[in-house]
Amino acid sequence: MIKVLVFLAVTFTSQSVFAAVLSEAKGEIILTVTGNISHTNGASNAQFDLAMLQAMPQTTIKTETPWTEGIHEFTGPKIQDLLQLLAADGNYIEATALNGYKVTIPMQDVIRHSIILALKHNGKILSVRRRGPSWVIYPWSDMELSRDHKYYTRSIWQVKSLNIL
Repeated sequence: MIKVLVFLAVTFTSQSVFAAVLSEAKGEIILTVTGNISHTNGASNAQFDLAMLQAMPQTTIKTETPWTEGIHEFTGPKIQDLLQLLAADGNYIEATALNGYKVTIPMQDVIRHSIILALKHNGKILSVRRRGPSWVIYPWSDMELSRDHKYYTRSIWQVKSLNIL
């Protein structure tokens, strides 16, 4: 009897925690994740508003970029954490910007470099005008290969969707 009650308590607690984390978006949807994901809040995708992404653990990267002068601070969830939340399984992420531009990010980058989906730049929420609503940021200043052009091309801004392949 006790084992059954513990099992039920763990099951319902886990489901209610997950439901609270991946509930239906209440605000404007700024990110849609599709592809090889197990946890969804839509028909076959996961949709996030800004508040949902901000509710995830946030990571700050202080780095130089080719598009800004000096060291800048970027804050947002690690893409790896987002993929874990969705129980994603794949080798690549196809990221698409608002204008249709697409890049492919190897899953190795997500693990090796702890890249983030930046929601803030120097403490301010990213707007579409300021490369938002989200921007893939690598910790270039901490990377040995920071000047490698391939990493710069993967740093897509105005991200609207991720497709896990």
